[in-house]
Amino acid sequence: MAQIIVTARIVCASPSAREKVLAAFHKIIEFTYPNEPDVLRYVVTLPLDDTTGTVLYMIEEYASSAANDAHVATAPVQDLIQLFTTGNVLAQPPEVHICPVVGHKTSAKVSRIEANPAIVLAHVVYKPDTLSHALKGWRKVVEYVESNEYWTQGYTLGKEEESNCVRTVEVYESWGFVDKVHAGSEAVRENAKENGKDRTGIEGTVRVRAVDGFMGRENLVKL
Repeated sequence: MAQIIVTARIVCASPSAREKVLAAFHKIIEFTYPNEPDVLRYVVTLPLDDTTGTVLYMIEEYASSAANDAHVATAPVQDLIQLFTTGNVLAQPPEVHICPVVGHKTSAKVSRIEANPAIVLAHVVYKPDTLSHALKGWRKVVEYVESNEYWTQGYTLGKEEESNCVRTVEVYESWGFVDKVHAGSEAVRENAKENGKDRTGIEGTVRVRAVDGFMGRENLVKL
């Protein structure tokens, strides 16, 4: 079964409300890492341009859809859902995207939150009937970083079929590498050139930093 990548944008009602949500996610992490081996990655992140103190982004990776479903049914996740429902901590419903993984650059070792890796979440929406062609270009990017970019510590490609959207979760050694090397790489330029005409103009990129969770499993050669 295909692995699943989940990203979520959560906007809290206030900075103090975000602290409550972060505490709830910490309890989930404490339970998940030792008890759910099919949860491959679970990371709480904050935007670099964190001007309001209310926004957080989640990155979650599962071995299968069944592993995702099982995780949601655990007690600490149900406690979080209860907090979201009755705790008056949210400014709006969470924006959640669940995608099958269709491309993945792995790392020889698990990235460490303490190392403060540069993390980018991006999405691009394509015109109807062009997603399959676009994914070919994105897979070439994954192949390129696998072969040529040691400092790209992970590059996960997700497909959101119903909205003709490609989503990426990218992890780099530093922001300098993102800006000076990867962004101007041959593969990125070629992908934009080949598929740019099929983009709708609906796209976005957010830079985040990890503050809690785990970036992968030591027993798996994964991000």
